[in-house]
Amino acid sequence: MQQTPETPSQPTSAISNIVNSLNRRLRVLEERHSQIQRKTEVIEDNMINRHKEVSEDIKKINLDIKELKRDFEDIKDNMKLLIKEVGSRAKKEDVDVIQKYIDLWNPTNFVTNRELDKAVKRIISEK
Repeated sequence: MQQTPETPSQPTSAISNIVNSLNRRLRVLEERHSQIQRKTEVIEDNMINRHKEVSEDIKKINLDIKELKRDFEDIKDNMKLLIKEVGSRAKKEDVDVIQKYIDLWNPTNFVTNRELDKAVKRIISEK
């Protein structure tokens, strides 16, 4: 059996098919690579934007915390002042003691200077 010699177009055709197949596969891979790069860029941009937003939020929160601390210090100072004022006020026991003395002396029966002057003049004029 005699083999027929292959024509030069057959090996070229097989090689051409292989090259074309490899070329298609390479284009598909390049396209996938390019898509991955675009997605990566989008993700990086989103991460940068989100980082900026979070940084701004943290700054705002820190400012709010500082303001709250100032307000809290003001409240503490006011409370200390209030405690001092309450401490300097008379206690119930002190008021009760004064009330007992007032009841004992009964100042409503005291004489005014005018009444005393009138009484003295009347007594002198009667003598």
